[in-house]
Amino acid sequence: MTKLSLKILPQRRKSNGKLNIYVCLTHKKEVRYITTEFEIDDEFQFENGKVCYCKNASILNKRLDFVLTSYQDKLSKLNTSKFATCAQLKEALLENVHKPEELMTISNMFQNRILRLNNENRKSYADMNRYTCKVIISIIKDIPVECLTRNDIKTLFNGMKRLGFSNGNIQMRMTHLKAAINELIDEHIISFEEHPFKGFKMPQSEIRMMDITQKEFKRIEELKTSEKQLYIARDLFLISFYLGGINLVDLVKADFSSNKLTYVRTKSAQHKIGEKKTVITIQPEAREIINRYIGSNGKLNLGTSTYMNFRRHLNKCFKLLAEQVGIRNVSFSFYSARKTFAQFAFELGIRTEVIEYCIGQSMKANRPIYNYVRVMQRYADEAIRKVIDYALGNPNGSNAINF
Repeated sequence: MTKLSLKILPQRRKSNGKLNIYVCLTHKKEVRYITTEFEIDDEFQFENGKVCYCKNASILNKRLDFVLTSYQDKLSKLNTSKFATCAQLKEALLENVHKPEELMTISNMFQNRILRLNNENRKSYADMNRYTCKVIISIIKDIPVECLTRNDIKTLFNGMKRLGFSNGNIQMRMTHLKAAINELIDEHIISFEEHPFKGFKMPQSEIRMMDITQKEFKRIEELKTSEKQLYIARDLFLISFYLGGINLVDLVKADFSSNKLTYVRTKSAQHKIGEKKTVITIQPEAREIINRYIGSNGKLNLGTSTYMNFRRHLNKCFKLLAEQVGIRNVSFSFYSARKTFAQFAFELGIRTEVIEYCIGQSMKANRPIYNYVRVMQRYADEAIRKVIDYALGNPNGSNAINF
């Protein structure tokens, strides 16, 4: 009878005093041992083919189960009766079988994902995934992806809760992990009998109030200051708002050399349906501010070496701006320009698909007609003009529009 199991050999203690764990192959009354990368400190830590009495026992057992299963799968495809000796069968098992160092671990998975995101120039999202990987490994260790179970997902969720993560933060980390796993499944790199996220309900992020009122907008627009941190926050908030809520990453890359702004929103470029470009006319209010910063290449000259450094600096500027103009009841940041534009547009009764076009948002799948009917630039220009008038208190801005 041919059999595979996990064993330790107390008589083969390593020079560092530890004991290797082996895959034991029994065939025609002979025994051969296949070395694994796993080891324990002493014999009492291994009972009935399982690691026990050590802090990382559950992780080691999952990885050992994966290794043993790999060999068992290989063995099931061989006609063992044709092998005269156990040594011959061992050699056959060692051909093309997963080696422990070849296992796709959580860190391997995220390293590949982060590399791809950086190559796609999605550096901010890559940094988010890097932090997600760090959090996951700190809670459930760097185990092989195919060893993940529904229980691991629960452990991860509970671990983040214990660490004080908000629901929104947990949702983000879980979404990164699930997306990374699904990418590997789609590419046929891994497979599961049962998806580890089966039955898991994503926590709902808390709704953060980020949009400001018309009165607060006017206080920003009317602010007179010579303090650099305040006027840079004021100007960039207003530019974003006047350009339909453009994101910072898109703003710093935009070409303002003509009277039209054409860009593809970085965040949704990979999954946006239909026409990816947003094309809008640069309104006079935006042009006036842009002209203070525009360089010879048509881009804004913001006097910073890297985007990440500038973003961190701008966060401090916005905090000072909020204190200066008395914004206290919302989480105020550069993103507030986008949220405020969308809120004002909604209050004016502007149709959702027009708002989505203005802000470069992906159109929702439950409105498939807009995958085929292009929202024309003219509608967006009219909508942006209405929102600006509304924000500045001009009479025409209070009238709802219907397209």
